[in-house]
Amino acid sequence: MKLINKELRIETTNRCNAKCSLCPREKLTRKLTTMPLKHFKYLVDQGKELGVTTVSPFGFGEPLLDSTLVQKVHYCTHEKLDTFITTNASLLNVDIASRLLKAGLKHIRFSVHGLFAQDYERVHKGLRFVNVMRNIFNFIAMNSGKFDGACKTSVTVIPTAGEEVEDIREHWEHRVDELSVWKPHNWVTGRDYRDIHSKPTEEPLLVKKKRMKTCGRSDRGPVQIQADGTVIPCCFLTNSELVLGTTYKNSIEEILKGEKYEKFRRAHKKGKLGKYPCVNCDQLNQDDEPLLYTNRGVGKGATSSIKFNLGG
Repeated sequence: MKLINKELRIETTNRCNAKCSLCPREKLTRKLTTMPLKHFKYLVDQGKELGVTTVSPFGFGEPLLDSTLVQKVHYCTHEKLDTFITTNASLLNVDIASRLLKAGLKHIRFSVHGLFAQDYERVHKGLRFVNVMRNIFNFIAMNSGKFDGACKTSVTVIPTAGEEVEDIREHWEHRVDELSVWKPHNWVTGRDYRDIHSKPTEEPLLVKKKRMKTCGRSDRGPVQIQADGTVIPCCFLTNSELVLGTTYKNSIEEILKGEKYEKFRRAHKKGKLGKYPCVNCDQLNQDDEPLLYTNRGVGKGATSSIKFNLGG
C-alpha cells in the first residue's frame, strides 16, 4: 500500500500556551500529553514505507511546547523527509529558531489573527503581539540570511476585526512565501461561526442551501494521528469525537484498511453521515467558499488540509 498524497500529520503535543477565542480549547476533555520520541520515530518509519515525503509534527496544540520537537524534525530530515509545522510563534525565540533551521525544518506556518496588538490579543488570549511579531521577523531574517531561505514561510490569517484582505496582503505578502486568508470555521461543533446549510431555517420560504455528500477527507486525508497515538479522520475533530484506531495496537496501514475506517468511507461516499459528527460540519456546505484569498495558486475548493488518497 502507498499513499498517493504524501503527508503524514502527527500531533506531537496537544498542549497549548494560549486560549484563543477561535479555538474550542475550553471544551477539550482528552488528556493533555506529548508523544514520546520513540513512538514518533516508529510512526515516521511506517509513513516512509507508505510513501510519505512530508511529516507535519503539529495538531491541536502548540508544537513548540514539545521539548523533543527539534529531535523529531532532525529525525525526519535524516530520513530524507520534509517537515512542516504550524505555530503561534510565541515561543519561537532565536535559539529555538536556529535549532529548528539547523535540524532541517522545511516549512513553517504562522497563525496570526490580527494586524494590531489590541485585535490580536483579543483573539490570541495569553500571548503578546509584540513578542510574536519579533519572533516571526527574527525567524524570517535568520532563514533568509544564514540559511538562504531553506525553510518556506507561510502566514494564515482569519479576519476577526473587520480587516480588509488588501490590508492583510499589504502587511504580510512581501514578508512571507505564502499567505492564506480564511473565514473562521466551526471545528465541527466547537464553534458556531458558520451556518450549517442542512439545518432547518426560521424562514421557511427561503431556499435551503445545498450540502455536499462528502468533504473528501474520508479517503483523501491527511493521515491524522493525535498525541496519544489515536487516528482521527480530520483535524477539525479536535476532541477525539471519532477515533478510527490506535497506533499503539495496530499499524497505520492496518488502521487505514480496517473495517472501522472502511465503514466511515462508505458513509461519506453515500452521504449517510447521521451516525458521525461530520453531519454537523460546516465543511460540507456547498457553494460556501471558506478561502478568502491565497497566493498559493490552489484555487476554489481549497481546504486548510493537505489531502491524501489511498493507493493499492
